[in-house]
Formats: sequence, C-alpha cells, structure tokens
Amino acid sequence: MNDPLDDLLDARLRDEAPYIDDAGFTTRVMKQLPRRRLSWNKQRAVVIFVATIVSVVVAYFASGEGMFVHDAFARISGLQPLQLFLVIVACGITMTIAGLWAALTRRHETMI
Repeated sequence: MNDPLDDLLDARLRDEAPYIDDAGFTTRVMKQLPRRRLSWNKQRAVVIFVATIVSVVVAYFASGEGMFVHDAFARISGLQPLQLFLVIVACGITMTIAGLWAALTRRHETMI
C-alpha cells in the first residue's frame, strides 16, 4: 500500500525537475568518454579463475591422471551404509558451515 505522503512527494519531485533539452550534447559527451577499464575486483576474479584452472590441470596430471578419484570411489564403495551416511552428513555440515562463514564475512564487508 502506498502512503499518500510518499505519492505527493514523488509527484512534487517529478514536477520540479523538468527535462531540459540539450540538443544531443549529453549523448555526444558520453560517446567521447573513454571506455571503462576493468576494475581491480574483476581483474582479481579473472586471475583467481585462471590460477584455479591451471592448478586443477597440474594436479590432475601430477596425480596420475585422476587415479586418486578412482581410488577414493573404490574406498567409499566399501563402506557400510551407516558409515557412508555419516560421511555424507559430515560433508553436508562442513559445506553448510563454510557457506555460512562466507555469507557472514560478506555481510560484514558490506556493513563497513
């Protein structure tokens, strides 16, 4: 529900700022501005992404082309159902805690 006072203020502010035709001046100026460079955050994200891909490829070939994954699946398949359930619950709890920590850290950064 809209507050009548908000509607009144919105109408007044819209009425008090009439459009002033500048004969395309703003458009010409915006076209002449240099292109925006990548921000440091975007550059950092690209560097981290590339480093992650390179490290995964190196780890894959250094580990015997993924034989550790095959060995891990072979070990897990030998677990009893209760043990497998406990491993799954532990992984879920770990991922939940990691996600919660990341969310709280991000929230703290935005509050500062």
